[in-house]
Amino acid sequence: MIDENMAVCGIITVEMAKGKARVSKERQVNAYVEMRHASHVILEKAEEDLEGSFYQIMASLIFTAFTMEAYLNHIGQHTFKCWDDLEGRLSPKSKLNLITEKLQILTDYGKRPWQTFSDLFRFRNSVAHGKSELLKSDNQIRLVDDTLDKHMHEFLETEWEKYCTAENAKQALEDVETIIKAVHKAAGMGDLPFMFGMQSSSATLLPEEHIHNKSV
Repeated sequence: MIDENMAVCGIITVEMAKGKARVSKERQVNAYVEMRHASHVILEKAEEDLEGSFYQIMASLIFTAFTMEAYLNHIGQHTFKCWDDLEGRLSPKSKLNLITEKLQILTDYGKRPWQTFSDLFRFRNSVAHGKSELLKSDNQIRLVDDTLDKHMHEFLETEWEKYCTAENAKQALEDVETIIKAVHKAAGMGDLPFMFGMQSSSATLLPEEHIHNKSV
């Protein structure tokens, strides 16, 4: 059985009950749809038991950022003939600005969903270009009560660690989906951007004499 996430294409020869056949397969892989599905699945697992789900939430956020990046490359190829020349030179935000300006989509990075885009990629960049940090919290005055021990054992967190909450992961996924739907529609590509790619296959029986010749 072929893994549903594995792209299979080309021509292969397989044994059949009555001889041999030449089999051709072709599959369209929409990377951004696969990334979005991964984010959904991971987030659902995290929400089933939020206790100890930090790394699942982090993974969901990362795959959501990957979803947006992959979609920008997908729609960029559709919108600009010279996209291959632009892709490696532009940041995700520059790509989005270029595409939305071309498609006459108004953006406002001061509110959702565009604000979430900025927050998400700030997180993505912090993780992708991670650096060791020394965190300090000096001279805090607290009451000596039942909460002191708990406070003493709470870890200090970086900004990217603080961003890893189920609420942020859910909002990021929703807002990335909203942006993609708006861009997809403005590009004239319809209202259903999250379609998995289709695979087609065909088989042609080989003549018996052809099989014999190949065996010689």
